[in-house]
Amino acid sequence: MHLPSPFPLDMGRILVDLNTSFNPLRPEFMLDYHVSEARNGYVYLSIALPEGMTKAFMTFLESMCGFFHFIDIKARSAVAIDKAVNSADLGKRQEEQDRFSLHVCNLFDSFTGQGHDTKQAVKLTNSALKTEKHPWANYATVLDVLRAAGRFRKSKGVR
Repeated sequence: MHLPSPFPLDMGRILVDLNTSFNPLRPEFMLDYHVSEARNGYVYLSIALPEGMTKAFMTFLESMCGFFHFIDIKARSAVAIDKAVNSADLGKRQEEQDRFSLHVCNLFDSFTGQGHDTKQAVKLTNSALKTEKHPWANYATVLDVLRAAGRFRKSKGVR
């Protein structure tokens, strides 16, 4: 059962027609409003609503409040991500990782050059990093760095 609208306004015209809906400069604007000066750059906005439109207007304001709250969260998140992933910081991080990789490879090569087998050289490399109190001194990390550097590949000439 379809009930008639509690107010004599054409809601389709108010909400859909962008040329007349919320353009207060047009003579057929359907909402009465008044703007007056307040302190410190603020203004008072008074809107006279047709009877029966209060609930729809309050629902609209509530949804806009939720929308702007959501946008505010997204904006703060974007700023935080931008600060966290600054391109200059990325370059510094990459340089630090490259220095670490080079150091790990030099240590490993030194231990294999002394005659230690691969497994023992990895353990000694990790041990040396722990002695230096390096924050990335971890067996799995050392293994990943050496693997990425190709230190575990057999040379093609030796079989």
